[in-house]
Amino acid sequence: MKTFIHRTFVYGCVLASCSFVFVACGPDKDPKMEEAGKIHLASMEIEEALHEQIEGIDSLKVVLNDKKKSLTDAAAIASIDSTVAQLDAVAKSFEEWEGSLVEVPGLPHEHHHHEGEEHHHHDHKPAPEVSGEQMIEIQKEIKTNIEKIKADLENVQERVKKVL
Repeated sequence: MKTFIHRTFVYGCVLASCSFVFVACGPDKDPKMEEAGKIHLASMEIEEALHEQIEGIDSLKVVLNDKKKSLTDAAAIASIDSTVAQLDAVAKSFEEWEGSLVEVPGLPHEHHHHEGEEHHHHDHKPAPEVSGEQMIEIQKEIKTNIEKIKADLENVQERVKKVL
């Protein structure tokens, strides 16, 4: 029995030592991938700030269409129709943007669920086999796209205020 306990202890120590060596001697982090990860996280912060507003687009469209029913002026009706089309375009751009997300190797990602939301629908595509520099460029493009969506949403929100 004493031998069994001794062997278990020795094997446990060997296993722990090997695990430590593998972790300590793991691959070095690529500074370019770390930079790409920071860009990715900045994009995700913008997405997080926009998400609730994007989810509210359908409600805005209902309000605009209700307002349109009470109008007789053709120009005002056309303005509302144009605003609804812009809202649709922003929502579509956001959905496409979510579908274009690319995972940065080694970067853990979290999906924050909004109050009352069961599942946040965006998937990160697996990281392609690219260099750190190429990943930076991919993440910069993704960030530029979400910044454009943010600007487009701000513009259409101003337009909504004018037509309401």
